[in-house]
Amino acid sequence: MNFGEKVRNFRTENDYTQDEFAKLIGVSKRTLLLYEQGKRYPKQKEVYEKIAEVMDCDYNFLMSEEDEFLEEVSNKYGTTEVAKVKALAEGVSSMFAGGTLPEEDMEEAFQAITRAYWKAKDINKKYGKRKDK
Repeated sequence: MNFGEKVRNFRTENDYTQDEFAKLIGVSKRTLLLYEQGKRYPKQKEVYEKIAEVMDCDYNFLMSEEDEFLEEVSNKYGTTEVAKVKALAEGVSSMFAGGTLPEEDMEEAFQAITRAYWKAKDINKKYGKRKDK
């Protein structure tokens, strides 16, 4: 269960409207809606802490590894990049989990993704900041 599902489940199980819960955690109703849909993550740690306080849970319960990664992508690169990462992850997951590709084609696809990653990493090294010794 991801961050948005945890928030939505808590809110509905405790009979809070979106307006009520948004006020409790100090965000707009629209922001809460985006959290629940998994389209946005809080940018400040304090918002996570406030949500955890209202839900009477540990801050770490709210975040899975995937949520932490998506929050980091969102903070660094914006929501457009989060959508791209989600689409890529969903596409790759569906291809490997129960797809109709033969095993050898899945292996080739995985290797192609790996090569693309390393190629992009090398290209970024060329244009990245140099650290002088």
